[in-house]
Amino acid sequence: MAELLDEVFRRGGLKRGVRRAEAVLLWRRLVGPELAAFSAAKVLRDGVLYVNVSDSETAMHLSMERLKFLSAYRDRYGVKDVREIRFQVGRLRDEEEAVQGASKLPAPDPVELRRLTASLEELALPQDLQRVAVEAGRGLLALQAARRELGWAACPTCGALHDGAVRSDTQREAALREAGRADQEVELGRVLCQACARYAREGRVRDAARRLRTAPLSTFDSLSEEEHAVARFLAGRDLDSTLASLLAATVADPRLARQLAGAARVRLALAHGRPPGSFTAEDLRNLDPRIANVLSLAGEDE
Repeated sequence: MAELLDEVFRRGGLKRGVRRAEAVLLWRRLVGPELAAFSAAKVLRDGVLYVNVSDSETAMHLSMERLKFLSAYRDRYGVKDVREIRFQVGRLRDEEEAVQGASKLPAPDPVELRRLTASLEELALPQDLQRVAVEAGRGLLALQAARRELGWAACPTCGALHDGAVRSDTQREAALREAGRADQEVELGRVLCQACARYAREGRVRDAARRLRTAPLSTFDSLSEEEHAVARFLAGRDLDSTLASLLAATVADPRLARQLAGAARVRLALAHGRPPGSFTAEDLRNLDPRIANVLSLAGEDE
């Protein structure tokens, strides 16, 4: 049953949100009521669980125990997403404030809510379990709606909402922009969520992306599903850049038409999971009418 619910939330783009919420909600149970009275888990971000505590002495004491807490997350509850815990002095929000905050959330998107509800109905869950699952999904969808209102965007690889498009530059990013050296890594940090941006910096993911640019149907046993998605995204960006350059070059030199057609078919294969040779001239037109027109003039449209 847990695996089925996990799949439903994954398809709805909520899986990562569910995992993050799980880590936060488990904190009170993990540490017990005594420690929970003066500590409150706030958010799981990029593998780090941030916990507010009442004072700096408590922060220091709990920091010394963090390996025990990490072990409990992993061994007792099977939560592997929490790789580090940071304790910081901050406000401890009580349940009444949490309820008030939840009541201020906007209504979830009705289309997304219907889709999630329909997916749950297909599982034929017991009525009480289905009701709880729908309410959990409704809460997450409402949170997504609130974040969209703030300008958060969906990560193109995993679907998780993130604030990359609206957050302020970090000191490093600001310095790079001021020096005119904002590289692809900085830009990817705006487009991708933090987790996927981290994957995009890993050598094995970049190696896979380079392989996918020429062999788009390649598989990689060493990569997770999310890492593979990031590799496909990186390959797609590079292929789009190559197509733009080839398109301009082919207008000036029609002899490059075959190279342009090959790159376009690889791009389609990467997007649709079919062999490059299976795509027609109409498929190329759907990808980019300009490419189809240039290939037609060069006689490479078959």
